Amino acid sequence: MRRVLLSLILFTQSALIAAASGLAFHTASFGGSRSISLSLAEGGPARDPAFDFDVVITLSEFDGGGSVLYRDGGRHKASVRCISPAMVRINSADYAIDVSMPPGADWKHDLWAALCTAPVS
Repeated sequence: MRRVLLSLILFTQSALIAAASGLAFHTASFGGSRSISLSLAEGGPARDPAFDFDVVITLSEFDGGGSVLYRDGGRHKASVRCISPAMVRINSADYAIDVSMPPGADWKHDLWAALCTAPVS
């Protein structure tokens, strides 16, 4: 029963990731004239059992009017663990997530929050 419930949760979260593809989970502004946005391009259940999600992140730069100045063509992979200790893995580096941090302070926290605190119905 526990395995079925976990599979259902992961399936629901995967559907949320697919629905949120292209939506920014973190934006940083630089002097009001430029901003960098990080977005989820794709994602699903993690291959590593120590993590919950594997995702691909895209990066875009915008001018003050919202026009795209640069869109990174790279596929930046990350893994996210929701349960304690909350963590984001990029390449082989693990970054502990302070879950009490306010939104917008750190992109890794915002990635974790977008995936792990999204409402599930």
